[in-house]
Order: sequence, then C-alpha cells, then structure tokens
Amino acid sequence: MKYLFSIVFILTGLSVFAQNKDAYSLTVNDFDNKIKAIGPTAQLVDVRTPSEFSIGHIKRAANINFTDDDFEEVAKKRLDKNRPVLLYCFSGKRSTDAAAFLKTMGFKEVYDLNGGFAQWTASSKPYVSSTTDTKPIAALTLQNLDDIVKSNEVVLIHFYTEWCDVCKKMTPLLNKIADENKQIKLLKVDSEKNDIVASVFKIEESPTYVIIKKGRRTWSGTGEISEQELKEVLLKLNKL
Repeated sequence: MKYLFSIVFILTGLSVFAQNKDAYSLTVNDFDNKIKAIGPTAQLVDVRTPSEFSIGHIKRAANINFTDDDFEEVAKKRLDKNRPVLLYCFSGKRSTDAAAFLKTMGFKEVYDLNGGFAQWTASSKPYVSSTTDTKPIAALTLQNLDDIVKSNEVVLIHFYTEWCDVCKKMTPLLNKIADENKQIKLLKVDSEKNDIVASVFKIEESPTYVIIKKGRRTWSGTGEISEQELKEVLLKLNKL
C-alpha cells in the first residue's frame, strides 16, 4: 500500500497531459474513415465487457472482452491476422493494451481508437444500443468534484473500473466505513468513464483510494486493504 501524507490538493490550475500515441492510434475522424474505407467486412472490435457493450457500441462491432481469460483463444478464432483490426474500449486504455497484445500474437495491422467510445460519443458519432431504456451517464467534472470537496469535511474517493475484481470486493467495506463515519463522504469514480479526473489524481491502478480532508489530499492507497488498515488511517487523520 502506498501512503502519501500532507499533499496539497489543488484542483484548479492542473493540466492533463495526453500520452504519446504510436502510428496505429487514430483520432475519432480517422478511425471513422478507416471503418468506412474497409467497409462492412471491417474487423471492428469492442474490447469492453458485455454489459458496457449492451449500453452502446459502434455499429457492426464485435464484442471480445479483453479482460476475459479466453481473449487470446477467441481472438484467434474470430479474427484474421492478415487483415486490419480496429479496436476500441471506453477511454482507450484497455484497447491500447489489447492492440499491443494482438501485435505479439502476430496480427499485422492493428488500429486503436484514441479516447475510446467516450470520445466517439462526445464527437457526436453514431452508435447503437442493445437496450431501449439506457440514458447517457454524465461524467464527473472537475467543477462537480470541487463542489463536493468544499461541502464535505472529509471525502473518500474510490477510483475503480467495472472489470476490476478487487474493486468489487472492496465496495462493501468502503460502504461500511462510510456508514460508520458520518463525517466521511464516499465518492465512487469510474476511472475510465472519468478519465480527466483520474488523470488529475494520476491514477495508474485500480482500485485507488484518495482521502481529502478540508480541501487537502491527506492520504492515498491502492489495492486490497483490510478494515483494520482503513480504521488506522482514519484514526491518524483525526489527529491532523
């Protein structure tokens, strides 16, 4: 577990720097044009979970979940190594890893959507959904977060991803901690769907926990943490 004490939490004035992308990472428009250029036979793959895929996906995309243990086996069966493959996930993180993995498998030409499905929808590109009652989920903005921090003495942020098993395991414990400590505001943030906020906090793994007390970032932790460890952290924070 990593501990970072007495770090000043500064929400304004922070810049988010984009990671360098290789030649196979395409902008939304270039990705769209590549799909159109190849046509209906394009090997377009959504590497998210089935539940994410059902909410909304690019038309004619196949769903091959990168976090499944049998991803390699399914990819071998369903994809042609000698033809271009176009990948995307929600924010571009999983698809970047999937693209690198496919290249090690011998795929000749792999393209990755920079910014993922989030950027695709933000650019007003068309998509289809497997459900009829789905409403767009608004992302957490820095202004929203700033308002929450200002209106609560202590904020415990749980950065998670939908495909993270440890995140799911930790959720009941975090809920319990929040219920037992009424002064704590528990905020659950999907790192992929709120990548700007995650970038500000330099989130690199899931789960990551951040505690902000009176506007100051006073503690951070990652991975699976026991109830006793969390209580010890809170005890130390009460003395600050």
